Amino acid sequence: MEMICEIAPAKVNLTLEIIGRRDDGYHDIESVMQTIDICDVLTFWENEWIQVVPEYSGLPAKDMLFGEDKNNYLFDNLVYKAALLLKEETGYSSGALINLRKSIPSAAGLGGGSSDAAATLRGLNQLWKLNLSQDDLAQLGAKIGSDVPYFIYGGTCVVTGRGEKVKKVKDLKTKWMTVILLPLAMPNKTAKIYSYINPYHYSGGEYSSRLLDKLGPNNGGNNFQSELFNVFERVYSTQFKQFSYWIDKLQSMGIAPIHLAGSGPAVYFISSSREKVRDITRLLEGSGLSNYVARTVP
Repeated sequence: MEMICEIAPAKVNLTLEIIGRRDDGYHDIESVMQTIDICDVLTFWENEWIQVVPEYSGLPAKDMLFGEDKNNYLFDNLVYKAALLLKEETGYSSGALINLRKSIPSAAGLGGGSSDAAATLRGLNQLWKLNLSQDDLAQLGAKIGSDVPYFIYGGTCVVTGRGEKVKKVKDLKTKWMTVILLPLAMPNKTAKIYSYINPYHYSGGEYSSRLLDKLGPNNGGNNFQSELFNVFERVYSTQFKQFSYWIDKLQSMGIAPIHLAGSGPAVYFISSSREKVRDITRLLEGSGLSNYVARTVP
């Protein structure tokens, strides 16, 4: 029996700008996204119907997968939705058994669910021998979620529109980071933080342009930290006191600068130096904060 394996990496937003509000109620964004080596792993086998079987590896306590019921059966997970969409759109007659091994913390701003959906489209495209292009898969991914098209390509990309427009740029040189999970419980997080966005928060893509220039060959890809930007940091700092508390606490420990990963509440420290990141991780010992050492990957 043929088996296909796909890695689903997490991501961070090196920049995240909101350009304005669209007529359809969504917001136009501009973001420089980067995949990192915190990964889920999906394995696919032929089956008569679509079945998703989850496993968990190193997740924080009480980290629940969306769509998981008391019997540990994923009935509304993005992996299942992606598989079903691909089957329906192509007219494929059979199904797949999908093992989903989760290591990316959920609802943290790291894009785990979207990356799993993209990996499902890639993996089943191979297993079912559909021969769809990356662009074809990205178009399907946009029907599932705004971040899914980005994960079809991965690496360093500029993402615009509501997330469905992806431009691959030269992958940046390897950077190291410590990803820290802040203990903030935020039901309906994404909708909630977007509800605080107003024209004061809008920008025109200038943060992303400056970062790409700093990361380019003319600047050697170093000294880029001052150009990192996430508009949601402004929202968090004014609307969620616990976020400011944790940022201040991390800074008092000598961990700075810290940036929000996507829609949070995970944050990250990034450096060109692996040793510096290891030092940061040692500072977190005994803090009670879940954290990961990661590196950028293409």
